[in-house]
Amino acid sequence: MFVWSLKTSKRQFFSIVACLVVLVAVLITAAVWPSSEEASPTVASVAASNEEERLSFLRSLGYEVEEPYVEVSEVLIPDEFDEVFQKYNEVQQSANMDLEPYHGKRVKCWTYRVLNYPTDDEVSAHLYVYNDKVIGGDISSAALDGFMHGLTKLNREG
Repeated sequence: MFVWSLKTSKRQFFSIVACLVVLVAVLITAAVWPSSEEASPTVASVAASNEEERLSFLRSLGYEVEEPYVEVSEVLIPDEFDEVFQKYNEVQQSANMDLEPYHGKRVKCWTYRVLNYPTDDEVSAHLYVYNDKVIGGDISSAALDGFMHGLTKLNREG
């Protein structure tokens, strides 16, 4: 049998107890703090829980879009990016967004028709939304010689 004894004053005892309470509080906070997997890229502070918020975001970038949206679909961000998805994420990163924190997540893709893009092509805006926040997207043309870029301010010169 092992007996352990500790001789302390009341002051030392309360200091030890206070340290233990702080340690437990830190451990509990670390356990319930949102993981980095849920961390959002810079633009993810943009609310997109309803049509008005999504339209407001696109307008803030200078895009006039047809109401209502053309399509909404569910997209699975892959667990591992292949070469094509890695290139697409580079487009996101050029607009200060990043889809990497959303590996394996299902997100909604809202598609709008852009009315004021300075080309004759039909142009679409795609917004990827996770937990009612914009996490990515693009402006693109499906024309044979089309284009795609991230969600950046409208360049009136095309």
